[in-house]
Amino acid sequence: MAIVVTRTGVVAGSTSFQALSAVAGATVSSSFTCPVGVSAIKSISIGQAGDGAGEETTGLVKISGNAMKDGDAIFTAVAANVNGTSTGAFMGNMQYSTDLKVTSGNSIELSYAQVGSTATVDLAVTIQLS
Repeated sequence: MAIVVTRTGVVAGSTSFQALSAVAGATVSSSFTCPVGVSAIKSISIGQAGDGAGEETTGLVKISGNAMKDGDAIFTAVAANVNGTSTGAFMGNMQYSTDLKVTSGNSIELSYAQVGSTATVDLAVTIQLS
């Protein structure tokens, strides 16, 4: 059994973690209950895109909540730099294979922050549980 959960957001750059509480245009809870029969998060995919001159950023995605048996997990999203003299975009997707143990019936939350310099990004995070 594989279950996929996605959260999205347009995130104004911040070095503080912000909960992701959308799926495309729909507002959803940033946290969700880990389904019965699930024992691990097997993968995470992080896509982010931003635009504007002179922006550089490295995104971080945190998986947290009382379902995480070994505590919070933080993953690096795409690191990007747009030259200061150009206008354009940065974009990218990172995918990680994981085996993060979880407890069924407890909650998981996805959130996003940036390191150092910040930029506004469109973001999508998908986790696969099994």
